[in-house]
Amino acid sequence: MPAILDDAASPTIYRLSGEAPYPDPANPAVPPTILPRHVTLRDRQTVATVVPFASRHDVPESLLRYLSDQFNKEIEGGDTYPMLEPLPFDKFASYWFQNFGGIMLLGHIESATEVAEGKDWSKECLGTFYIKPNYPGRSSHICNAGFIVTDASRNRGVGRLMGETYLDWAPKLGYKYSVFNLVYETNVASCKIWDALGFKRIGRVKGAGNLKSHPDRLVDAIIYGRDLGDAAGGAGGEELVSEERFDKIKFYLKYGRYPNGADRAEKSRLRSAATHYKLLDGDVLMLKDKEVISDPQRQYDIARSVHNQTHGGINKTTATIAERYHWSRIKETVSDVIRNSPAAVSRDYR
Repeated sequence: MPAILDDAASPTIYRLSGEAPYPDPANPAVPPTILPRHVTLRDRQTVATVVPFASRHDVPESLLRYLSDQFNKEIEGGDTYPMLEPLPFDKFASYWFQNFGGIMLLGHIESATEVAEGKDWSKECLGTFYIKPNYPGRSSHICNAGFIVTDASRNRGVGRLMGETYLDWAPKLGYKYSVFNLVYETNVASCKIWDALGFKRIGRVKGAGNLKSHPDRLVDAIIYGRDLGDAAGGAGGEELVSEERFDKIKFYLKYGRYPNGADRAEKSRLRSAATHYKLLDGDVLMLKDKEVISDPQRQYDIARSVHNQTHGGINKTTATIAERYHWSRIKETVSDVIRNSPAAVSRDYR
């Protein structure tokens, strides 16, 4: 889930604009308003904690080395981050935690001091992200972030939970607005998360990525922006958080109990939803006679398959999908598929 702009070897930029107090580079510290954030994963049972860190020196070295390895695997994958070569360990550690970082770990953790050596991080660590200024000087109150979801944590809702935590912590660090500079449009899962969390697509960079998965063409990148004055996680309506909502409905139907952390209003919504949805064998969620698809990548794959079969436009492809499947904003998914189709790409770059 990258959003970076700068070179990892560039000097550190600190926030110097916006409201005081400004961070002290000589004495990095986590603001008292930022505490470990306890979350529940997509299965609605597993508890994890996003732990804040102000410096690489507060993170156990073995954990740093594990995160460095995960980051370099992402670079070698060649589809999300723009770097061509892996980063040496020291360069990664200094870059990722140069301003502020969060690490998601399994379990209920009350303080960063509880995070110590001696753990199998491939099982304990779910992901990490950093927060830093996107621009220097007078515009350093505009922030940016980079995210890593670890190998063992795919499809568990980790990316979205870190995104929600980012929206909670960034304004507490004094930032007013967020810009993600380079999210390749083929990174469907990331785009879905930022769309759902209220980010706006404020720009498009044509042919920004020479990705390993698309050696025959250059891939566009989306520039995302969001005002950090809104409440964290505000997504502009229930339809934009469908993935999480459908997972909660599935949990309620499967186990007959409420997910961890459900409040009174959410319990009422789940009871109401149970009268409209049903759960079939294989954890297949149905809304009347339509299969509910909550996974963004599967939504994209279905839309691409239907488009390839029908060779129709947006409306025809959307209507065909809606006969069998249900998810929020099907038309937007179809639009992304058609924009990335070989025919559309050849028109753009001929």
